Amino acid sequence: MNPSSDSKYIITDDPFFEGKISDFSKKLKTKVLSLSDLPNTDFDSHGKIIKLLFYISRYELENKHKEIHQFLKENPTIMSNIIVRAPIDYTGYMALSIEEELFFTNVPDDAPLVFLIKNLVNAFTSLQMIVDKFELQKRINVSTNEISKLTKIGISLANEKDFTKLLRDILNSAREISNSDSGSLYLVEKDERGNPRNLRFKISALDLNSDEFILPINKKSIAGYVAFTGKQLNIPNVYELSGKEEYKFNSDFDRMSNYYSKSMLVVPMKDHHDEVVGVIQLINRKKNFQTKLTLDEMKSSSVLDYDKYSEELVMAVAGQAAVAIQNNNLVHEIETLFEGFVTASVSAIESRDPTTSGHSFRVAQYTVGLAESVNGVQVGRFKDVHFNESQIKEIRYASLLHDFGKVGVREKVLVKAKKLEDYELDLIRWRFQFILKDVEAKLAQKKIEYLKKHGNNGYPQFEKSIELEYTLEKEKLEEMVRVITDSNEPTILEEGNSNFLEEISKMSYHTTDGNQLSLLLPKEFNFLSIRRGSLDFEERREIESHVEHTFQFLSKIPWTRELKMVPSIAHGHHEKLNGSGYPRGLSSVEIPVQAKMMAIADIFDALTDQDRPYKKAVPLDRAFDILKMEVRDQHIDGDLLDLFIESRAYEKIQHKR
Repeated sequence: MNPSSDSKYIITDDPFFEGKISDFSKKLKTKVLSLSDLPNTDFDSHGKIIKLLFYISRYELENKHKEIHQFLKENPTIMSNIIVRAPIDYTGYMALSIEEELFFTNVPDDAPLVFLIKNLVNAFTSLQMIVDKFELQKRINVSTNEISKLTKIGISLANEKDFTKLLRDILNSAREISNSDSGSLYLVEKDERGNPRNLRFKISALDLNSDEFILPINKKSIAGYVAFTGKQLNIPNVYELSGKEEYKFNSDFDRMSNYYSKSMLVVPMKDHHDEVVGVIQLINRKKNFQTKLTLDEMKSSSVLDYDKYSEELVMAVAGQAAVAIQNNNLVHEIETLFEGFVTASVSAIESRDPTTSGHSFRVAQYTVGLAESVNGVQVGRFKDVHFNESQIKEIRYASLLHDFGKVGVREKVLVKAKKLEDYELDLIRWRFQFILKDVEAKLAQKKIEYLKKHGNNGYPQFEKSIELEYTLEKEKLEEMVRVITDSNEPTILEEGNSNFLEEISKMSYHTTDGNQLSLLLPKEFNFLSIRRGSLDFEERREIESHVEHTFQFLSKIPWTRELKMVPSIAHGHHEKLNGSGYPRGLSSVEIPVQAKMMAIADIFDALTDQDRPYKKAVPLDRAFDILKMEVRDQHIDGDLLDLFIESRAYEKIQHKR
């Protein structure tokens, strides 16, 4: 037999029991069943806890205690108490196979009816308290579980940097916490003034092969309505809308994907300004999230309505999602801002020396290309070295900013193409021109004195000797100017020119007015005597100081944890493996591998750059030969150079050139 829908039952062996309690039936509100009917009774609780009270004699209890114990064991949704029809001092139940806590009390057969009724009421009250305790614990457990889920969702969303994965995590989290079979996510797009422009479909749980599309933010579509009003929609059946709603359900997706949307919960994602940043659309709530619904089940009672609790949970996820999206957008904006700052900083520095324009950008591309090649190495020294996405970005920023310290170098030193500045070389030329004119004046004075003393007698021969003397003096001065001009070039100073320069520096000229004029000033001689390049020792030290300036500048930037090595990498790009580099003279083991890679890129670009007026670009093969010489001199890493050449990391930029 089937019991009534009432969840309170009394099982008794007393055939007169119902008659006894008839006057109290309204108070007890219970169904009475015979003990003999117990084996044939189907207690279908429909998920609810049943309160069952045994009112039986001591004899039936002692005879059937095993059957009763087995029955209770097989029906875990039944909460039970036992009232024994026995004297008050009866303790025989203690020796039976039923747990003592199930025994409520003993009631003698001759006890007043009121005493029996009070005990029945008290027994049911006791059971109800136990049921309430279980229900409360269940709600606490569910709430704790949901809070735990929300916490994990919040942590997960806060830590996700990949925007596409973030959106998918948001949708999956909302689906899981509400047991939704499917769903979609839309984002609000704004115009140039920051006003909402449209709603863009981003992802669907159905994994449709559909491109993103846009919806107008108005009340005509379900998602558009939620975005426009900022209110959630809870629709039990989208195919049974009354038609009076301002929005309509678009069934195109159902037809495209062989799906059937029934219950739907659509909630706005709002930021801290209470502005809608997106919409989460959840479809077909089910009992178990892991269960995959068939098309027939979607049309049946297997699909549940979204209750108030589901709404609250999804709104909590939507709030976290809005914060995560806003944070992600903010991080993206900060990264874009910083990228612009870096680009502007590099451009500003390179504008001080237009001849090196593009150098930092090329070095960054070369170094990143080499780092990516290192990631692909399977054998050798670098097989265990791998740079993740953040470290690649770190290398790129360090390479872009490696010469930023040149802001602290005087421009005349920074852009110095030759040993002497143009005005200094012009001054020397004017000095020699003056000397030549003075020689000419001296020789003219000799002619005048000859004419005064001898007249025209023998003058033609004397004039020819004077002209020859002038020609010789002129040629000698011109040769000096030529050697000085040649020595001014930043190439390797020839031994012959070096000796001649030293002779010139010791020479002086006595002018017609009695003054003594040095052909070369000590400062001029010192610069012209530079064996290689255009810088003297002090100027070279000033140029080299740019590395320290770079480090000091970069160290003042509050880099994130992922980019904390940017200053150290940039600081080491002029260090050499044998310890002869600058500014700290580090040995090979002390130089970060990222700085070793940048050193190769820096030298390679300096050799192959075609825009520098003080030197010609060398061919690719010659550049590699020079780099290999640097390896032999223990200046740069040979394995990294081999990888740079083999991977052809330089080709993209070379092709652009």
